[in-house]
Amino acid sequence: MKECLREIKKNLGYIYKLAPSYPALSIANMLLKRVNPFITMILSAKIIDMILLGEEKTKIYKFVLIMVGSILVISLLRHLLDHALEIGRCLVSDRKRRDIGYKAMKLDYEILERNSTMELISKADSNTDAVGGLGGYLQKTVNLLGAFLSCVAAFVTMSGLLTTSEGAGEGVLYSFLNSKISYVVLLLLVCISIVINNRCQEKQEKIQYESSQAQNLSGRIYWLFFNLISDYPLGKDIRIFKMQDVIEKNGAQARDDIERVQKKAIRDGLKVSVGELLSQNIFIFAAYLFVGMKAVYGMISVGDVAMYSGAIILLQREISNLFGIWIELKTHNIYLKSYTELMEVPNEKYEGTLPVEKRLDNEYELEFRNVSFHYPNSDRLILKNISFKLNPGKKLAIVGANGAGKTTFIKLLCRLYDPTEGQILLNGIDIRKYNYDEYIRLFSIVFQDYKIFSFSVAENVAAGPEYDSKRVEDCLKEAGIYERVSQMKHGIESRLLKDQQDGDEEGIEISGGEKQKLALARALYRDAPLVILDEPTSALDPLAEQDIYQRFNEMVSDKTAIFISHRMSSCRFCDEVVVFDEGEIVETGRHEELVADSHGVYHKMWEAQAQYYV
Repeated sequence: MKECLREIKKNLGYIYKLAPSYPALSIANMLLKRVNPFITMILSAKIIDMILLGEEKTKIYKFVLIMVGSILVISLLRHLLDHALEIGRCLVSDRKRRDIGYKAMKLDYEILERNSTMELISKADSNTDAVGGLGGYLQKTVNLLGAFLSCVAAFVTMSGLLTTSEGAGEGVLYSFLNSKISYVVLLLLVCISIVINNRCQEKQEKIQYESSQAQNLSGRIYWLFFNLISDYPLGKDIRIFKMQDVIEKNGAQARDDIERVQKKAIRDGLKVSVGELLSQNIFIFAAYLFVGMKAVYGMISVGDVAMYSGAIILLQREISNLFGIWIELKTHNIYLKSYTELMEVPNEKYEGTLPVEKRLDNEYELEFRNVSFHYPNSDRLILKNISFKLNPGKKLAIVGANGAGKTTFIKLLCRLYDPTEGQILLNGIDIRKYNYDEYIRLFSIVFQDYKIFSFSVAENVAAGPEYDSKRVEDCLKEAGIYERVSQMKHGIESRLLKDQQDGDEEGIEISGGEKQKLALARALYRDAPLVILDEPTSALDPLAEQDIYQRFNEMVSDKTAIFISHRMSSCRFCDEVVVFDEGEIVETGRHEELVADSHGVYHKMWEAQAQYYV
């Protein structure tokens, strides 16, 4: 119980952080909802007795007006609160998803790339929307408090049944009804009904949870295939290769599995609900019989019959709700555990504090010193005892076969990962000692798997909402894509990609080569002293490639540049070429020197490509 209370406190803290006014509004709405039945019960009993006793009509009308007016005011207030609570539920859901995204962005790249982390992010998002989401969790917690308050109020209301009163009757039944034993028996019936309902609700929750877990795998598979239908980039492959049938078949199979689990859950739940319904109705019959017999013997008034009957049934229902909500919260805590686990995932990378020296001459020297590296959960070394120094202002080309370690080399340089062994130095100091934000500002990078976002052209180039329009245009011109952008309806303000909608305006789809030029323009806009291009021209034809390299060679003339490419022609203008093979540096030198070595790896790569152009 203590553990559950701690989880409730923690989860309510998250909800309060997301929308501070939401819990208070929920409590206010609950109090109004709970007070309404008691106003109706008490005033209705009073009005009935006044009518039977022949009280003055004006006095009766006064109580009727008070009752109707109270109910009307409460209804209006609850209507307003319901609207505010709906807004609160939306805010909590949206901000929850936002916070999950923010958390993912702030995690170390090494942690984010783990399968366990990606699975935790997915579970945190889906599980917080399950069984009513965070809004439903708050509602259950508030209802738990409301059920407790209603139980106390109902118990106080029906306490009048404890008092013995003179009536017109005799015999064993009369004596029993006029004794406190009858009250104890009534409470015992309440407890028996509650125990039965509680066990039925536990079974229902178990059935629901097991059904939910059984549907997880099939559900992921089903939505995977369902989303393929509306995935715009995949539309061409689906139509050309006629993949509709295989998508439909696999999706239908997953859907059949889901329906089979759902039908079983419905059947099992129906059996449990029958027992729950029978116990409730038997108790209701006993409660009405008990109160009715007391009225027959004149122990209570006719108005009291309505009040006490309502209070007894309300007590039974709310105690049952109390236990039921507690069970639901315990189950809901299991769903929300993945969210709390994600929010508490710590970063593992050492956070340096040393500021990076600001140099107008861009004299930043980088050195790999005996660096080896393997990815987490793998013992295979991707880089093996790499030692290399990149001098300021030099142009370096890194070449090698796929899997040789080129991109990993760049990931380590950018400190997306830390070396397993060895050090990477900036001006003689281990890069781990530098403030990471300052260190990464030294680089303008275009990765092989670059991303163009569903923002405007200018926002993509500037990598942010604020930008210098003139500078954006200059970078687009230098990257060779300004003419294409200028033809768009809104120029650099034009939104890109089909998943971006802005009113009636659809996002503009552009070619792979155009996307790549935008990525290059983004690297230019940052104007960092070190430029890294990881396969920057893979989507371009040879002429466009030559144009890009020529442009970039001119644009980064005063900067340190690293080019990773499969095309050997890009190495011609570089000061040095480094050849990777199976995680090791096997050759270094200028293009002409390496080509001349007929036994070298670089020469063989050059000859393999040259045969297609000669």
